[in-house]
Amino acid sequence: MSIVNRRNAVIGFLTLKVGKVVARRKAKQVRGRFMGRGKKSDKKSA
Repeated sequence: MSIVNRRNAVIGFLTLKVGKVVARRKAKQVRGRFMGRGKKSDKKSA
C-alpha cells in the first residue's frame, strides 16, 4: 500500500510544480496586457 501512496504523492507534487509554472506564465501574460493598456490610456490623456 505504501507504493501507491508514494506514487500518488509524487504525482501530486509534480502536478503542483507544473501548475505553478503555468499559473506564473499566465499571470505574466495578463500583467503585460494590463500594463500595455495603462500606457495607451496615459498617452491619450496627455
